[in-house]
Amino acid sequence: MQGIDIRIARIRAGLKLYELAQLARIREPELSMIETGRRQPSPEKAARIAEALNAASDPTGTDRQPAASTPAEVA
Repeated sequence: MQGIDIRIARIRAGLKLYELAQLARIREPELSMIETGRRQPSPEKAARIAEALNAASDPTGTDRQPAASTPAEVA
């Protein structure tokens, strides 16, 4: 996930920068640098950001179902 993708996902989830930073356990300035492309997150931090964005976009956990692999399964 690129920095701009993280920013778009954060905004769509209705989160402020500091809120995502808290959820992902990352310092706010570091998250800002990741979003603007001035820094690349470590794999661990990228996973925490993705986890936080998933939790924020679906707090009930219902979006955790595996995606259908073929169009026939999407009905």
